[in-house]
Amino acid sequence: MKYLLSIAVGIATGVAATFIHRFAPPFGLVISILGTFTAVWGIGRIYARRRFKFIAALGWIVIFFQAATFGAGKELLVQGGNLGNAFFFLSFTALATAIAFPAN
Repeated sequence: MKYLLSIAVGIATGVAATFIHRFAPPFGLVISILGTFTAVWGIGRIYARRRFKFIAALGWIVIFFQAATFGAGKELLVQGGNLGNAFFFLSFTALATAIAFPAN
């Protein structure tokens, strides 16, 4: 059950961050990065294991890569401009930092 909740939190955070990052730049980007970090870090604090943070991060990454690829109508949720590139770099930095922090 812990694994399922970790992946669900990662997926939910990835969806929220994908939609929020374009809202009122740069504030939406900051909110999505802080939310990503807090959610992954929080999972580690709840379950006191780094592996659950890693699983949540994997769920987040799956959603990000789905949002960054073309859909059926050739639409993108994360575009390759300055904002999309900043979102990509800062999100992965936040994920790596959250995983690196102690779990307890």
